[in-house]
Amino acid sequence: MELLMPGLGLIFWMTVSFGFVLLILKKYAWKPILHVLNRREKQLAKSFSDARRIEYEMSQLAVIKSTRIAEADKMYQEITAKARLDAEKIIEEAKQKAMEEASIISEKADEMVEAYKKQAMLEIRGQLSSLSLDIAEKVLQEEFSDRSRNASYVNKLLEKVAAN
Repeated sequence: MELLMPGLGLIFWMTVSFGFVLLILKKYAWKPILHVLNRREKQLAKSFSDARRIEYEMSQLAVIKSTRIAEADKMYQEITAKARLDAEKIIEEAKQKAMEEASIISEKADEMVEAYKKQAMLEIRGQLSSLSLDIAEKVLQEEFSDRSRNASYVNKLLEKVAAN
């Protein structure tokens, strides 16, 4: 029962030993412990402020990132639109050039046809003049011999010429 009801000496010595331990702790341990706790508190406060700053910077970076993505998308749209316009322009120029070349080729073909036509007409005229001279020669030979035969011969020659 002594533990439940301690004596006056025990209480005295317990108080003296507690005071002694308290003085030793105050002199040697309390300041370093408080110093470590203060330093830890400052580190935590700095870490929280750094975390807030980093969080703010990350939100700013997210805004910048979304802005840059929007700018890049806009540039992509502009570049593709310009490329489409350039492609259409090139195609239109190629069509125009092809039309011009086709026109030139057509004109040259028309000129060649006209030249062949003129050449053929010249050949036909030459053949006609030659035939005319032959007919005239034969008519003159026949004319001197017999007039009725001359008319029938001219008609016969004219039929041959018409047949050719």
